[in-house]
Amino acid sequence: MGQVHPAVIRPIRIVKPELVSFLNKMTLKSAFIRIVPLTLILFLVSCGGGPNTQICHPGKSLDCLNATDLLGQSLYKVVAANFPDELGFYKPVVHRASFSNAWVTKGGNINITLNLLRKLDETKRICIISHELAHLKSNHYYAKALRAIRLRMSKARVFALARQFELDADKLAVEYIQKAGLTKTDYLKFLYWMKKNMDSQNHAAKASIFSTHPATQERINELVRNQGRRDLPNK
Repeated sequence: MGQVHPAVIRPIRIVKPELVSFLNKMTLKSAFIRIVPLTLILFLVSCGGGPNTQICHPGKSLDCLNATDLLGQSLYKVVAANFPDELGFYKPVVHRASFSNAWVTKGGNINITLNLLRKLDETKRICIISHELAHLKSNHYYAKALRAIRLRMSKARVFALARQFELDADKLAVEYIQKAGLTKTDYLKFLYWMKKNMDSQNHAAKASIFSTHPATQERINELVRNQGRRDLPNK
């Protein structure tokens, strides 16, 4: 398991030179459009990630060491089953925060808050890791920024796009967990658990895991619609 990156995840730090270069290669029609990207990117990535948090450093606390190792074991299982050539690239990063959140940004960090991690058994850890990896593999954060810039999307449409990415990530996550030994039913059970235990507590959390996500019931309905009611678990 690789070394945990020591930096605190902050939206402003996500705008890296390689992303600026990526955007500069696009054909833009006006000088105005060239000014808009940074503002949009800062907004978009702040939706995809969490607010300022404190890294739970494995080297400073036994609790943090155990938590990072726990997340790392589940991460290893998912990556080994789906992307064995990429073992060592993805890093488990645990954060101390007052909210429950899991997120990814550009790069290989899989971020989760300690209080959320403590609520998850191995099956739920695999489900949430697979969902976040699906975002990375689908290049959702760059794609979201690119489309917003090209289409000059309103805030409402940006959030609508983010919600569609969540539904798409759920579908891809099901494929990942199956290769890791779980089933579609396990993922649906995970979503039902989130609906029961997480939705209400995160309803007012501006930067929670659900801030740009569709309602959990909508995610359940979408999976059932696409994959059949035979996979519905007992609630």
